[in-house]
Amino acid sequence: MTAANMKKLSCLAITKCSCLFICKRHFTYDNIDVTLDWENADDIADLLLEEYKHVDPLTLRFEELENMVMDTVVKKNKKKLSGRCNEGALENIQMNWLEKYNEENS
Repeated sequence: MTAANMKKLSCLAITKCSCLFICKRHFTYDNIDVTLDWENADDIADLLLEEYKHVDPLTLRFEELENMVMDTVVKKNKKKLSGRCNEGALENIQMNWLEKYNEENS
């Protein structure tokens, strides 16, 4: 992310230990191109868990899972999906989501 993508609202940044920390509440991000690949199973699973907290991923058919991914990632989170959706990618997403679901519901 570059400074050109950020619009300053009220402060520059917080610098600590020679690292630059950006205070999120003081910056907005305009026109940032965020793309997820179908192979980013962990990131997609996080979004699905956030959106469908009470859905057990094992109850879904792959067609339903694909539709949920498209709805959550593209429509609700305004991200782009790249790559190809295939059974292996959907299985990885489902297993990552299941792991997170079990952690949260145990």
